[in-house]
Amino acid sequence: MSALIYAALGLLGLDTGLAILFFCNFNIIKAKEGLNLPRGQVAWFLWVAGVAELFASYYFFAVGDTLDAVTFGGFGLFWMGLQALIYLGGDGRVLGPMAIAYAVFSIPLIFAYATASLTITAIIVMLLLIFLSLIPAAWDKTNAKLLGTLQVICFIITSIAIIGLVLGSMTGTSLEGIGKMLLGPALIT
Repeated sequence: MSALIYAALGLLGLDTGLAILFFCNFNIIKAKEGLNLPRGQVAWFLWVAGVAELFASYYFFAVGDTLDAVTFGGFGLFWMGLQALIYLGGDGRVLGPMAIAYAVFSIPLIFAYATASLTITAIIVMLLLIFLSLIPAAWDKTNAKLLGTLQVICFIITSIAIIGLVLGSMTGTSLEGIGKMLLGPALIT
Protein backbone atom coordinates (compact mmCIF):
# COMPACT_ATOMS: atom_id res chain seq x y z
CA MET A 1 0.00 0.00 0.00
CA SER A 2 2.80 2.49 0.76
CA ALA A 3 4.15 1.96 -2.77
CA LEU A 4 0.88 3.34 -4.13
CA ILE A 5 1.10 6.39 -1.89
CA TYR A 6 4.71 7.11 -2.89
CA ALA A 7 3.78 6.69 -6.55
CA ALA A 8 0.93 9.16 -5.96
CA LEU A 9 3.42 11.55 -4.31
CA GLY A 10 5.71 11.36 -7.34
CA LEU A 11 2.82 11.94 -9.73
CA LEU A 12 1.63 14.84 -7.58
CA GLY A 13 5.09 16.35 -8.06
CA LEU A 14 4.66 15.93 -11.81
CA ASP A 15 1.20 17.54 -11.63
CA THR A 16 2.62 20.49 -9.66
CA GLY A 17 5.28 21.13 -12.28
CA LEU A 18 2.84 20.75 -15.16
CA ALA A 19 0.34 23.11 -13.55
CA ILE A 20 2.85 25.90 -13.00
CA LEU A 21 4.17 25.53 -16.56
CA PHE A 22 0.79 25.61 -18.29
CA PHE A 23 -0.21 28.58 -16.12
CA CYS A 24 2.89 30.35 -17.45
CA ASN A 25 2.37 29.18 -21.05
CA PHE A 26 -1.23 30.46 -21.09
CA ASN A 27 -0.23 33.72 -19.30
CA ILE A 28 -2.38 32.91 -16.27
CA ILE A 29 0.71 33.66 -14.19
CA LYS A 30 2.46 36.72 -15.53
CA ALA A 31 5.88 38.00 -14.57
CA LYS A 32 4.41 41.44 -13.89
CA GLU A 33 2.15 40.12 -11.11
CA GLY A 34 4.93 39.39 -8.67
CA LEU A 35 8.29 40.76 -7.77
CA ASN A 36 10.82 38.73 -9.73
CA LEU A 37 8.36 35.87 -10.36
CA PRO A 38 10.79 33.60 -12.26
CA ARG A 39 13.18 33.62 -9.31
CA GLY A 40 10.35 33.23 -6.80
CA GLN A 41 7.16 31.29 -7.26
CA VAL A 42 7.83 29.48 -10.54
CA ALA A 43 11.25 28.24 -9.48
CA TRP A 44 9.92 27.27 -6.04
CA PHE A 45 7.05 25.17 -7.45
CA LEU A 46 9.35 23.44 -9.92
CA TRP A 47 11.77 22.69 -7.07
CA VAL A 48 8.90 21.19 -5.05
CA ALA A 49 7.92 19.06 -8.06
CA GLY A 50 11.46 17.72 -8.36
CA VAL A 51 11.76 17.00 -4.63
CA ALA A 52 8.45 15.08 -4.59
CA GLU A 53 9.60 12.89 -7.47
CA LEU A 54 13.01 12.34 -5.88
CA PHE A 55 11.34 11.25 -2.61
CA ALA A 56 9.28 8.74 -4.58
CA SER A 57 12.42 7.61 -6.41
CA TYR A 58 14.27 7.03 -3.14
CA TYR A 59 11.40 4.96 -1.75
CA PHE A 60 11.28 2.75 -4.83
CA PHE A 61 15.07 2.41 -4.81
CA ALA A 62 14.97 1.36 -1.12
CA VAL A 63 12.39 -1.37 -1.80
CA GLY A 64 14.23 -2.62 -4.90
CA ASP A 65 11.81 -1.39 -7.60
CA THR A 66 14.42 -0.23 -10.10
CA LEU A 67 12.05 0.79 -12.92
CA ASP A 68 9.98 3.14 -10.77
CA ALA A 69 13.10 4.44 -9.00
CA VAL A 70 14.76 5.34 -12.32
CA THR A 71 11.55 6.79 -13.75
CA PHE A 72 10.79 9.08 -10.81
CA GLY A 73 14.47 9.90 -10.31
CA GLY A 74 15.02 10.84 -13.94
CA PHE A 75 11.97 13.05 -14.18
CA GLY A 76 12.68 14.52 -10.73
CA LEU A 77 16.12 15.55 -11.95
CA PHE A 78 14.46 17.15 -14.99
CA TRP A 79 12.34 19.37 -12.72
CA MET A 80 15.37 20.23 -10.57
CA GLY A 81 17.37 21.15 -13.69
CA LEU A 82 14.52 23.25 -15.04
CA GLN A 83 14.20 24.99 -11.67
CA ALA A 84 17.91 25.80 -11.65
CA LEU A 85 17.74 27.08 -15.24
CA ILE A 86 14.84 29.41 -14.39
CA TYR A 87 16.19 30.53 -11.02
CA LEU A 88 19.67 31.24 -12.25
CA GLY A 89 18.36 32.95 -15.39
CA GLY A 90 20.13 30.54 -17.72
CA ASP A 91 19.91 30.34 -21.48
CA GLY A 92 16.58 28.83 -22.55
CA ARG A 93 18.25 27.25 -25.58
CA VAL A 94 19.55 24.56 -23.22
CA LEU A 95 16.02 23.15 -23.17
CA GLY A 96 16.37 21.78 -26.72
CA PRO A 97 19.25 19.35 -26.07
CA MET A 98 17.80 18.54 -22.62
CA ALA A 99 14.46 17.73 -24.26
CA ILE A 100 16.16 15.42 -26.78
CA ALA A 101 17.84 13.52 -23.95
CA TYR A 102 14.57 13.16 -22.02
CA ALA A 103 12.67 12.14 -25.17
CA VAL A 104 15.18 9.33 -25.67
CA PHE A 105 14.87 8.47 -21.94
CA SER A 106 11.04 8.31 -22.26
CA ILE A 107 10.80 5.98 -25.26
CA PRO A 108 11.85 2.74 -23.48
CA LEU A 109 9.68 3.70 -20.49
CA ILE A 110 6.61 3.64 -22.74
CA PHE A 111 7.25 -0.02 -23.54
CA ALA A 112 8.20 -0.87 -19.96
CA TYR A 113 4.92 0.47 -18.53
CA ALA A 114 2.66 -0.63 -21.41
CA THR A 115 2.01 -4.01 -19.82
CA ALA A 116 1.31 -2.59 -16.36
CA SER A 117 -0.94 0.44 -16.87
CA LEU A 118 -2.39 2.23 -19.86
CA THR A 119 -2.83 5.36 -17.73
CA ILE A 120 0.86 5.53 -16.75
CA THR A 121 1.82 4.73 -20.36
CA ALA A 122 -0.36 7.63 -21.53
CA ILE A 123 1.42 9.96 -19.08
CA ILE A 124 4.81 8.97 -20.44
CA VAL A 125 3.60 9.34 -24.05
CA MET A 126 2.38 12.84 -23.19
CA LEU A 127 5.74 13.65 -21.55
CA LEU A 128 7.47 12.43 -24.72
CA LEU A 129 5.31 14.82 -26.78
CA ILE A 130 6.10 17.65 -24.36
CA PHE A 131 9.83 16.96 -24.68
CA LEU A 132 9.54 16.85 -28.48
CA SER A 133 7.76 20.22 -28.48
CA LEU A 134 10.58 21.67 -26.35
CA ILE A 135 13.25 20.83 -28.94
CA PRO A 136 12.71 24.05 -31.00
CA ALA A 137 13.83 25.98 -27.89
CA ALA A 138 17.39 25.12 -28.99
CA TRP A 139 16.91 27.64 -31.82
CA ASP A 140 15.12 30.22 -29.65
CA LYS A 141 11.74 29.26 -31.07
CA THR A 142 8.86 28.94 -28.64
CA ASN A 143 5.48 27.33 -29.07
CA ALA A 144 3.86 28.17 -25.74
CA LYS A 145 0.25 27.40 -26.72
CA LEU A 146 1.07 23.92 -28.08
CA LEU A 147 3.25 23.23 -25.07
CA GLY A 148 0.54 24.49 -22.70
CA THR A 149 -2.09 22.31 -24.37
CA LEU A 150 0.08 19.19 -24.09
CA GLN A 151 0.80 20.05 -20.45
CA VAL A 152 -2.93 20.41 -19.66
CA ILE A 153 -3.67 17.01 -21.25
CA CYS A 154 -0.80 15.40 -19.34
CA PHE A 155 -2.00 17.13 -16.13
CA ILE A 156 -5.49 15.62 -16.56
CA ILE A 157 -4.16 12.10 -17.22
CA THR A 158 -1.76 12.39 -14.28
CA SER A 159 -4.60 13.56 -12.02
CA ILE A 160 -6.62 10.49 -13.05
CA ALA A 161 -3.62 8.30 -12.18
CA ILE A 162 -3.25 9.97 -8.78
CA ILE A 163 -6.93 9.38 -8.02
CA GLY A 164 -6.54 5.75 -9.17
CA LEU A 165 -3.51 5.24 -6.88
CA VAL A 166 -5.23 6.78 -3.87
CA LEU A 167 -8.43 4.79 -4.42
CA GLY A 168 -6.44 1.64 -5.17
CA SER A 169 -4.70 1.95 -1.81
CA MET A 170 -8.08 1.60 -0.05
CA THR A 171 -8.00 -2.20 0.07
CA GLY A 172 -11.15 -4.02 0.97
CA THR A 173 -13.46 -1.23 -0.18
CA SER A 174 -15.41 -0.69 -3.35
CA LEU A 175 -13.14 2.28 -4.08
CA GLU A 176 -10.24 -0.12 -4.65
CA GLY A 177 -12.07 -1.45 -7.70
CA ILE A 178 -12.39 2.06 -9.13
CA GLY A 179 -8.66 2.55 -8.59
CA LYS A 180 -7.92 -0.69 -10.44
CA MET A 181 -10.16 0.44 -13.27
CA LEU A 182 -8.35 3.79 -13.56
CA LEU A 183 -4.85 2.33 -13.45
CA GLY A 184 -4.97 -1.31 -14.29
CA PRO A 185 -4.93 -4.26 -11.89
CA ALA A 186 -1.19 -4.91 -12.40
CA LEU A 187 -0.24 -1.75 -10.53
CA ILE A 188 -2.66 -2.18 -7.63
CA THR A 189 -1.99 -5.80 -6.69
